[in-house]
Amino acid sequence: MEFDTKIVSAISGFNWGYSLTNLPVQIIEKYAEITKLEEVTAAMLSTLEVALCVGSAVGCMMTPLYAGKLGLTNSLRILFVLFIFVNIATMVPVHWIYLTGIRFMAGFMTSSISSLTPLLVAEVLDPHAREKTMMMFAICLNSGVLIAYLVHLAISFQYTFWFMSFALPIIYSLVALFCLWRVNKLYRLKRMEHTKGHGDNLMTNDSTSTMSQPDGDMIPESSAQFIATTAEETSNTFQKRMETAPESSFNQKLTRSQFIRIAYVTVSLGMMQMFTGVDAIVVYASEIFGSLFTSSRAGIFGSLILGVFNLSYTFIAAPFAERQPRRIMLMIGVIGVGVFHFVIAVLYFIKAPTVYVLISLMLLFLSYNIGPEPIVFMFFSEMFPEKYKIQLNGLGYTVNWISSIISVFIFDFFVGGNEQYVYMFFGTMTLILGISGTLLAPETFHKSLAEIELQIRAWTRKERHQKDAVPKVALKMSTVASPTSHLTQQSEGLLE
Repeated sequence: MEFDTKIVSAISGFNWGYSLTNLPVQIIEKYAEITKLEEVTAAMLSTLEVALCVGSAVGCMMTPLYAGKLGLTNSLRILFVLFIFVNIATMVPVHWIYLTGIRFMAGFMTSSISSLTPLLVAEVLDPHAREKTMMMFAICLNSGVLIAYLVHLAISFQYTFWFMSFALPIIYSLVALFCLWRVNKLYRLKRMEHTKGHGDNLMTNDSTSTMSQPDGDMIPESSAQFIATTAEETSNTFQKRMETAPESSFNQKLTRSQFIRIAYVTVSLGMMQMFTGVDAIVVYASEIFGSLFTSSRAGIFGSLILGVFNLSYTFIAAPFAERQPRRIMLMIGVIGVGVFHFVIAVLYFIKAPTVYVLISLMLLFLSYNIGPEPIVFMFFSEMFPEKYKIQLNGLGYTVNWISSIISVFIFDFFVGGNEQYVYMFFGTMTLILGISGTLLAPETFHKSLAEIELQIRAWTRKERHQKDAVPKVALKMSTVASPTSHLTQQSEGLLE
């Protein structure tokens, strides 16, 4: 089950990166030629770009409406099936308005898949495996961008095969469906075995209790000592529980200040990741490199080089992200991205040689892969309290995609002569949102989901209902040793 979950996570990340860049301008022009459209205008290109981003934002916004009821694996299976049909529909040339609608649906499916997958990873894998899997998610995302560039390079020699850009998603979606079927099947078998074993233990305990029942007024010699020991253990357990987990029920609502804080962290980190401008740079990579160099294929080869460096930086950053606390890595990455945005702005102001701009862009991408990309994904898979998990996850990714729309439009407005201003804007937003969100975020490094939630519930802890605490424990003595049992039951229901 763990291996299949990792495969699904890898495909989800790859799909995100690939879908973002698998419809370049040249393929749109070929599509227009086939459908006998006379001219591809800038408005049409912007509409197609916005359709993907708006669909993505709507997809993330809709996930709380069905994910909790259907479960994660069922939701993902439905989304992958629909995504296959969307790609098949894209390969049928009809009209550019039809293509716009299809891109909206592609964004809807892609974002929904990528936002729900981290929750599946958090439910199935332990903290150490979760870290590696989310780093692999980021690596596969960048791999998807690179592969999309390579596919475009291959198609550029003969645009008659433009539809092949949408054939690859069908193949890996089928693989994801098979893995999700295995995850669901293995999980059900595991739960059945657990239920059966629990029932056998109860029967054994009942029979043992009956056999050891003393006859008449006979009292075991050790009965007084047994009662005292049990009371002592119960008292110690209760005291420890009150010290470490005063909010023992994970189904309770957060306090207002706790919820506002976790919601702000969610929104600020979701916005910050896109206001680094990296997605906008990736989308406009061919135009950026085409303007910096004079070669006819400079845009394609420049995009390819950027994709290779971006993927390489993910591998470089991976060991550090797995061994260092999340907040430290995110803070380093945020400051690095902000600084290099301002460096690039200065280089444009003074009209520095192109090579310096390229070096600064590469260093900006390195900083992005150290913190803002992988760590935000890790936070979104780990830090949400059980009661609000689906809602906050949907909020985070919705804000993420809305910010992507804004960043792409802003970049489009300034590119072509005023780039310095857009880099200053991105640098400012990255530093403000990134630093504030990082300082307020919980530390999730090497922590279980229960430990992370207890940390959040202790932010503004108030000792409430202490008068009723002892009676509650006395009435629920059988469950006092497992303060996370309710969390586990909710997680099992969500996974199905």
